[in-house]
Amino acid sequence: MTSTYQDDGSENLHNIMLYQSMSGDAGEGTASFQMTGGSITANSGDLFYVTNTDAVILLSGVDLTLANNNLLTVAGNSSSRGWGTAGANGAQVAFTAADMALEGDVTVDTISALQFKLANGAVFNGSLNIVENEAGGTPVSDNAVVTVGTGATWNLTGNCTVTTLKNNGTINFNGYAITLADGTVVSK
Repeated sequence: MTSTYQDDGSENLHNIMLYQSMSGDAGEGTASFQMTGGSITANSGDLFYVTNTDAVILLSGVDLTLANNNLLTVAGNSSSRGWGTAGANGAQVAFTAADMALEGDVTVDTISALQFKLANGAVFNGSLNIVENEAGGTPVSDNAVVTVGTGATWNLTGNCTVTTLKNNGTINFNGYAITLADGTVVSK
């Protein structure tokens, strides 16, 4: 799968976007994206962007090529396109990758929730951070839960902020640290 989007300066460049439009063209529920094998190539923008919906993303053995360093963004939006109400239109995402390499930045804003799981054979070279929602809104608790499963590896490429870290695999800190919601700093 290859994105056909070019970099035109638009604020709305995302290769795979999961969202609830609120226009009446789709029923409410959980969006899903599942891929086993094959490849995804992005030309510009986030590889995955999720807003104003619940979503499940399952990847196994997929070759990913990013246009920039944005692997996954889970965040509310300005609501200028009618996708919910700004400050209350975050997303709730369960993201699982297995038997593949991932790289890049993952961001989740304060009104969204991400369950980010690296399963057997997954290697993630990147960072994961919580960022403020641009419109304010009420922060959710436990909004960035990271699980490094048995046989999985996370190679940090920058400092990270998460609410909960469950490590049954390998984390290579590379001189960086993970700061938990309670202020605990985990590093080696």
